[in-house]
Amino acid sequence: MQDIRWKQRLDNYQKAVRQLTKFIEKGELNELEEQGMIKAFEYTYELAWKMIKDYYEEQGEVNIQGSRDALRLAFQRGIIKDGDNLDEND
Repeated sequence: MQDIRWKQRLDNYQKAVRQLTKFIEKGELNELEEQGMIKAFEYTYELAWKMIKDYYEEQGEVNIQGSRDALRLAFQRGIIKDGDNLDEND
């Protein structure tokens, strides 16, 4: 059976979300923990948009250049439910 890249990223994304959730549930964080939470968020965000990009590339999409394209397409196709802030910096 062929390993599908986006499914591997999905698995890693789910693990990253669980780790980020632990930081959030902890409540008050010291400075080092805050830095760890920021890094965990950045890592989770990167995994999310790259997973979306890989998924749509497998579906035949070829014009996804970066996170903005991937997230916008996911919103348009209903994978992301709340896209109100996607165009905030345009």
